[in-house]
Amino acid sequence: MSKLAAGVAHEINNPCGVLLMKLKFLLSIAEQEHLSARAIATLEVAIQQTERIETIVESLVHFSRPLQGMPGPVDVNEAIQAAITQLQLPATVTVRQNLADPLPVVVADPAQMQQVFAHIMDNAVDAMPDGGHLMILSRREVDDTGPGIPVDFVDRIFDPFFTTKAVGSGTGLGLAVSHGIIQRAGGRIDVESERGKGTRVRVIVPAKELLMSSCST
Repeated sequence: MSKLAAGVAHEINNPCGVLLMKLKFLLSIAEQEHLSARAIATLEVAIQQTERIETIVESLVHFSRPLQGMPGPVDVNEAIQAAITQLQLPATVTVRQNLADPLPVVVADPAQMQQVFAHIMDNAVDAMPDGGHLMILSRREVDDTGPGIPVDFVDRIFDPFFTTKAVGSGTGLGLAVSHGIIQRAGGRIDVESERGKGTRVRVIVPAKELLMSSCST
């Protein structure tokens, strides 16, 4: 599977790279060629979608051939804090934290653990288009006031390319990749959801007596 994905990625990325270069060239001479505003807008959309193809292909390769990383001691709170700094928060979403201290370390790749928390938090923020609270608790939970996941979707959220987001808003691989990262760390991700109330995503990573949970409800 990994060899097939790498081969497909190579065959797709090459023409995508050429196409992207040509589109950007056309955009650079748009004014000189007196292209209409409508034509320029079309070029910009074409560039965005070509870049999206490259992103999807790269994500597919990472999913089929996951990086093993460099396992070592991870401070869960530090990984959570680093993930929070990556968030692009709208003004209508506030973050509340209650991180238990001290916490035993877990053994995993630090960057990959940060990636897991970032994916979960990004999804929580996306679930609150009208605003709300992102409540993050180590050992307990990461909460959001989103609408929850439909029952029919709960068993599918870790499937590759499955997403409830609008077209163009995600590749549908973030949680699938996160699931693999946590499994390799010897843990698991549990999901509970009640429509209209919220979703709880519990990330459980073994570290001596530590069960570290992150939830969204």
